[in-house]
Amino acid sequence: MRMLILYHQDGEILAAVQLDLDSPVRARPIPDPGRGHRIADVYVPSEYRHFDAGAICAGFKIHDAAKFPELKRKE
Repeated sequence: MRMLILYHQDGEILAAVQLDLDSPVRARPIPDPGRGHRIADVYVPSEYRHFDAGAICAGFKIHDAAKFPELKRKE
C-alpha cells in the first residue's frame, strides 16, 4: 500500500491519504513550505497495512534522511 503523507520537517505526520487507484475522489494534502511542511509518497510495509490513515498519523513519523522518505514507528 502507498500513502501520500503531509509532514513537518521534523518528521511529525500532519495528514495522510491512501493512494487508491479505485477511488473516485482523490483528495491530496497540500504542503505549506513556509511552515516547514513537506509531502512524501511512501510505501507502507505489509505489517502495517491494517492501520488506517488516523493510526498512521498518530503512531508513525517520516524519516527523510535517506534517499527516499520512509515510514517509521514513533519511539
